[in-house]
Amino acid sequence: MPIRLKASDDPLVQRLRTLAKGSPDLKNAAKFYEAVQPILRDADLHVASIPMTPEEARRKMGNGQALLSGLDLDLDAAAVRELVLELAEAVESVGRKDQTHERFFWGRVSHEPDAAARRIRAALEDNRLDITELLGYISGGERGPVTAVAQDLQLDPDLLWTLAQNALKPALRAWCRQLTPLAQGASWNRGTCFVCGAAATLAELQDNDQAKHLRCGSCGADWACRRLQCTYCGNEDQKTLGCLYEEDQLDKMRVEACHKCKGYLKVISSFTPTPPEMVPVEDLATLHLDYIALERGYARAAVQ
Repeated sequence: MPIRLKASDDPLVQRLRTLAKGSPDLKNAAKFYEAVQPILRDADLHVASIPMTPEEARRKMGNGQALLSGLDLDLDAAAVRELVLELAEAVESVGRKDQTHERFFWGRVSHEPDAAARRIRAALEDNRLDITELLGYISGGERGPVTAVAQDLQLDPDLLWTLAQNALKPALRAWCRQLTPLAQGASWNRGTCFVCGAAATLAELQDNDQAKHLRCGSCGADWACRRLQCTYCGNEDQKTLGCLYEEDQLDKMRVEACHKCKGYLKVISSFTPTPPEMVPVEDLATLHLDYIALERGYARAAVQ
């Protein structure tokens, strides 16, 4: 059973507190992240290993398929339910303590997060909400059926989706750890994750040579990509690729923007790979870059 670190010793919590101190606008969002991200990092969903050989992995990637695509994934429904409950309780607790609810980024709810989380928790405890029935839709990214169930039960659909999707992350990260060694030597020059298929959350410039790697915020995967290419449309024309950044921040973080498809990608310098549980935190830490890009008409475009 994982042992939860004390806040004073936990790098994830310390990073969030440093972020909140340096960026007051993110203070409330950082509180919610502090409540839920350690839970996700330490959760164990008892996932079974996926039978796949290196040859099968390379063949699948060669065909442009993520390693988990098309598989019947064996999830412990009871463990997922308990994790959703724990996440809901965490959101409820933080929301109850902080009644301002400003900039609640972790779950874009239409009501107060504590009240919305309390209703979801109650629906789970009363067995009115059956997460087991929704797992297939959630893992497949089918939001419509989940929204329909939430509306029937008078639950906030955005928060339910956010809680459920996050509850799958421990399983995705476990499978990522298992499958990544099988992909060594395989070519994958795509903006979607080679493990789970999610769009890249951000890019990192790693090591002394600042090699560009894409990172997945869902499973934590790390894969190399071409330095001067649009993640979304593959555009390599330097005349139509640009860079947005704050003064004195170019060497630390920036936005790479494509004038052709109007997509953008956040890029940070990290030297060593960011731990999987920290990728969503670094996504939050660079939220101001999203505003810069959006104000100029760029978007996190759908990966082609």
